[in-house]
Amino acid sequence: MAFDLCDTLRFSGVDDAWLDFVADHRMGLYCGPKYDLVFGPVANDDVYETLQLFVNGAISRSYVMERLKVKKLFNQLVFKTEKALAFIRFVRAEVVDARG
Repeated sequence: MAFDLCDTLRFSGVDDAWLDFVADHRMGLYCGPKYDLVFGPVANDDVYETLQLFVNGAISRSYVMERLKVKKLFNQLVFKTEKALAFIRFVRAEVVDARG
């Protein structure tokens, strides 16, 4: 339901559009449409170094794509607005004993 009622940007994988979106956000230069939800590969600590090298001009776009092809990237769903956050509902809590 949230996907139907919110402005959503979806990336099916790492491609030029994803790289531009992430790089622009990292540099504070993004000025495109505002989305409520963004779904796609997470730009986490595992790919941070590669993205920083690209943003700083040290490596090419094609090299970024080659490096990221071998990474196991997981998808994330980012709730960017109050409208999107309104769809989150608490379901339950569970105590986990970390002492094993």
